[in-house]
Amino acid sequence: MRRRPVLWAAIILLGLFAYDAVLRSLLIGLVALPLIPGGLKVLTAVLALFSLAHSWYSIGGRLTATFFVLSAAISWAYEEVGVVTGLVFGAYHYTDYLGARLGEVQLLIPLAWFMMIYPSYVIANLVPEGRPIGTPNGIPGLVRLAAVSALVMTAWDLVIDPILSGPSVRAWIWDTGGPYFGIPIHNYLGWLLTTFTVYLAYRAVEQRRAAGGAWARGAWARGAGGAWARGTGTRGAGGAWAGGTGGGGTSTGGSSHEDSLGAATAALPVAAYGLMLVADLLSGVAPAGLAVIGPVVMGLPLAAVAWRTRRSRMAVDRLRE
Repeated sequence: MRRRPVLWAAIILLGLFAYDAVLRSLLIGLVALPLIPGGLKVLTAVLALFSLAHSWYSIGGRLTATFFVLSAAISWAYEEVGVVTGLVFGAYHYTDYLGARLGEVQLLIPLAWFMMIYPSYVIANLVPEGRPIGTPNGIPGLVRLAAVSALVMTAWDLVIDPILSGPSVRAWIWDTGGPYFGIPIHNYLGWLLTTFTVYLAYRAVEQRRAAGGAWARGAWARGAGGAWARGTGTRGAGGAWAGGTGGGGTSTGGSSHEDSLGAATAALPVAAYGLMLVADLLSGVAPAGLAVIGPVVMGLPLAAVAWRTRRSRMAVDRLRE
């Protein structure tokens, strides 16, 4: 029960983001709702704190700290090299829009990376593995999930970069331009490289921290009642995980709070990813083409999660019969 306040903090933070970035925008002209002061900087901090809180609840404080430090350090390093040399993302530079800097990169940038690094991690787990957290044993599983995570994360930049580097915001400026809303394709190769590095580094740590280094032991399994629980279970029909107990809980819905992650709780980072898409499209400064591109590139991971969740639920229902 000691992590329950962290979960409530995550829910409140996500609610604040949904209110200011989505609901208030939808009701403009109909109802004058109060504005959360601080604009983009505050909303970025709110969603980043959501990711930190939910991560803490899901994987614990130590792994969350590791995840955040790796994400912040690696993303800042790539960004710093990128701004100075143009080799990573293409030739660009930051304006003063996002505030104070460390070197050539605004301090808000590493925070913004983790803001979506964590939801993308959860989505990447749910699609191929059918469970929200964890990394399988062995190099193939490690590399596969790092690559899927990088693709999910980079899909977001296809939406946010044209907005924040566009003429209305100009948080950063592309020096030579490019074919995608003035952005070079080089940028997205840099995003894939950066996010793949972050996920590879974190998942390697996560993999080593797993009990005995085994994917089955201490892994998260989905059981009856829609909960994922740590257990010694095996993979069943349709990709569901079932059987066995571990860490004081069971994989059939009777696990303790510390060893279970309910389906609704696991869905919160997925909701954050979707809310970010909606918020970006409602920002009022999104190029017209993003109304089509955004729902496709970010909608595909969301649709894949919905399909996979439904498939796993059907498999669990069959196991219960």
